[in-house]
Amino acid sequence: MASERLDAAGRLAAWIAHQINNPLGAISGNAQLLARRLQRDIGDPEALGAYLSYLEAVQNQTERCARITAEALNFTQIGEPDPRRLSVPDVVSDAVELVRYGHPECCVNLSAPAASKCLETRADREWLTRAVFEVLANAVQASDGGPVEIAVGVERKARRPSEIRIGVSDSGPGIPEDVLPRIFDPFFSTKDDARGLGLTLALDMMLRMNGRVAVERTDETGSVVAVYIPAWGENER
Repeated sequence: MASERLDAAGRLAAWIAHQINNPLGAISGNAQLLARRLQRDIGDPEALGAYLSYLEAVQNQTERCARITAEALNFTQIGEPDPRRLSVPDVVSDAVELVRYGHPECCVNLSAPAASKCLETRADREWLTRAVFEVLANAVQASDGGPVEIAVGVERKARRPSEIRIGVSDSGPGIPEDVLPRIFDPFFSTKDDARGLGLTLALDMMLRMNGRVAVERTDETGSVVAVYIPAWGENER
């Protein structure tokens, strides 16, 4: 279960944060003490400037490490959902704007019908926005400047509750076969600068709102990842 993996990841993140933050605090404190000592004892302004620049670099990197551990904790401690009746196209529009703000160069094309009762659901607005954002941000990164298509619609199948589908299509190279089984694993990413938690959180939040996230297609022309949420009135069935 995604929730079990995320809980385990949260416990691991908390342990790592505790183990790392203590020595980081010591490094930062000693760097500050050393800077003051150098300012007192070094008379050569040029040499002092060089030493202080080294210490500033140490300080910057310790602060960066602290931010990384804090981010890992924030991403694994999401609390409980507060479900309300809401319009899915409105939520998707919010997620698209968030992605465009963080990636102004991206090309995201949204195709969604006008808001209607058939496109309403019962969900936590922040959670649904965040789940769609994570899937969409992943598609934007995979597309590397290429277009991303996002479509919203209702799916009705025999003997199954109606669902609202939020389909995200990227124009990337596709997900390698050996990577596909791991894309929802905590802290797994093929990118060096990625946190590897986005899709894990998206799946966990959707499952806890009776929804789901599914990879529907992936090949050399791109991938399609869809977020599903029960339509209004179906959540309680």
